[in-house]
Amino acid sequence: MPAVVVFSGLAPLVVEGVVDEGGRILVRARTPGGLAACPACGAESARVHGYHQRIVADVPLDGRAVTLQVRARRLLCPTPHCRTTFREQVPGVLERYQRRTSRLNVQVRSVVRELAGRAGIRLLAALPVRLSRHTAIRILLRIPLPQRTIPKALGVDDFALRRGQH
Repeated sequence: MPAVVVFSGLAPLVVEGVVDEGGRILVRARTPGGLAACPACGAESARVHGYHQRIVADVPLDGRAVTLQVRARRLLCPTPHCRTTFREQVPGVLERYQRRTSRLNVQVRSVVRELAGRAGIRLLAALPVRLSRHTAIRILLRIPLPQRTIPKALGVDDFALRRGQH
């Protein structure tokens, strides 16, 4: 029961075990069974071709790094002329090609937004999050800019065609 509360952000996964390795905590999990959609054609499949293991970093716990070891299914697409196999994705927890969970990415973005470069890395190192300054800058550049409203009218108080005139 305590593992469910501590790792509540991993609810879409089935946590199989938690191992305390001293300097880090290893969480072993798997994706739940059921249907998964093919990313190319959208057809749903539950036919397992094999398994794939992903190792990603998660939010630190008790001043120690947390490593998440996820066993994801590799499924066969039922649609002819589509890609033959695809890996199951876990939206909200693991994004494609990411080495950090979504909730750790949110925390890293918050730190990097305020303290870019080396200062952000020093703060993240105090928390057990290992990141290079180049990665921090890449994360900063990926943060979308806020949308600003475009004014409908623009007023000019003073206008002169030549210098010194009003």
